[in-house]
Amino acid sequence: MLKLYLISSSIFLLDILTKNYIQNKIMYGDQVEITSFLSFVHFQNSGAAFSFLSDQGGWQRYFLVVISLLAVIYIPWLINQYKKNMLIVIGLLLILGGAIGNLYDRISYGYVIDFIYFHIAEFYWPAFNVADSAISIGVLLFLYGSFRSYKKI
Repeated sequence: MLKLYLISSSIFLLDILTKNYIQNKIMYGDQVEITSFLSFVHFQNSGAAFSFLSDQGGWQRYFLVVISLLAVIYIPWLINQYKKNMLIVIGLLLILGGAIGNLYDRISYGYVIDFIYFHIAEFYWPAFNVADSAISIGVLLFLYGSFRSYKKI
């Protein structure tokens, strides 16, 4: 089971490496067009998902750090509880890796670095990062695994 934590570690490492690359290559606020629908940017999100709470004056940093720390402590316990359902375990490992990646940013910088920016014409999806992607995919796997095992009962 311990080997599975390499998934979380890999997500964390990939997240940190990509964010460091963006910090070193793209000036804050700049945008580099990759395709007609994808750009890399250098944004700093002091809030939660979709910049929720980002304009709250600073208290949200500590609140989000505490929530992230609680998640990082609680998720391994959940993994142990669901160890027979590999879909749920992998989902939780992805969430854990992403949570640690964004927690690292919040503690180190006071904000999370976002850089993946999808757009179609004038519609722009909020920028995100590797950690956010892992969390999103992890939540979907967790929910799918939960519903699948619920159907069996």
